[in-house]
Amino acid sequence: MTIDFFHDVVCCWCFNISSRMRRIADEFDLDIRHRTFVLQASPAEMRERWGAPEETRKTILDHWLGCRALSDRPEMIDIDAMREASFDYPHGHTAALACKAAERLGGQDAHWTMFDRIQRAHLSLALNVADPGILLRIGGEIGLGPSALAAAMGDPETERAVEADRHRARAFQICTIPPAHRP
Repeated sequence: MTIDFFHDVVCCWCFNISSRMRRIADEFDLDIRHRTFVLQASPAEMRERWGAPEETRKTILDHWLGCRALSDRPEMIDIDAMREASFDYPHGHTAALACKAAERLGGQDAHWTMFDRIQRAHLSLALNVADPGILLRIGGEIGLGPSALAAAMGDPETERAVEADRHRARAFQICTIPPAHRP
């Protein structure tokens, strides 16, 4: 059986689902197809959806509280580190390009490995995953050559693949995330 897994790299809820999806895929020998579901693809879309950068961070970190409360790995969600980060909360487009580029270079497994590593960098280390340099470093850590990854990220075909997944998500009416958890 093939399952389309729609995910946004900067979505904490997707972080929770990824480890669970891995267990299910192993247990039932599922074929997981990764779809880069980018909730907001630019700083302008971030402002339109969430408001000013300070309000964006506050609202999204409220979501992180709910995610951490329901996570199998709550210790990996470092809200305080992201609260103190010096950059605006990142949009998911650049990281989605990195995941699709990894997929083009190494298939679905490379996409999933890149996705999980980017999420760890984002949620545990509070790194700016909209920064291409950080993404290239992560790619190198998982065995993807930085120059090959950079070329694949900049290839218009990769952009088209990200946009095709985003369009597919909208066609399925996947357009939001769960409401923030209010303790």
